Amino acid sequence: MQMIESVPSLAVTLAQIRALAEERQLTAAEMLDVEDLAARTGVPPEVVAGLLRGEAAAEAAPGETARRRAAFLCTRSRDAAGHPYRAADIAEAIGAAPRVITDLLAGGAGNQPSEAELLRIAAFFGRGPGFLTDTPAQAVSRALQPVLRSLDHVSGGDMMAELAGRYGLVSLSTRNTTPGKPLTRTQETLLLGMITGILSSEGAS
Repeated sequence: MQMIESVPSLAVTLAQIRALAEERQLTAAEMLDVEDLAARTGVPPEVVAGLLRGEAAAEAAPGETARRRAAFLCTRSRDAAGHPYRAADIAEAIGAAPRVITDLLAGGAGNQPSEAELLRIAAFFGRGPGFLTDTPAQAVSRALQPVLRSLDHVSGGDMMAELAGRYGLVSLSTRNTTPGKPLTRTQETLLLGMITGILSSEGAS
């Protein structure tokens, strides 16, 4: 696999998030949503929950991990219209035979994707090589980095204004899913972490 940017250990990341959240009088537990982390990493929810409790997770062979994560992307991702991707469309996008994707999704020992094809699958869905090869702990730690950056760089003042100024945005508008109810500061920080991660990725590219 390609060179992958290192990520702090999960224990370090969690300790930093909890310390910064306490300093800013935020609720750290709301930033550690098991289902959300599972959806963003491909790590099963029960494994994510265990990792957040400080438990160790079993690790599969690197090649098997990469195939599982690629299959996760193929089955869980949705196109612009909200529809699942067809195996034939994914195969065409990465320059592979349709059977490569169908065998990947079947999980058998058939015509499995090559390393290069796995990387192209990840890239097609906007993920880097680390998504395929991270251990469960590394994957969760990497998924939490945007939240940590938001906590680390945004002060306790007007967080929205600070983010808008840092990235040259004209304005930011937020609302809760409950009509008339403003976002809590913890929810704001989570949203800012997501925005920061997206903008940082676009700037790097």
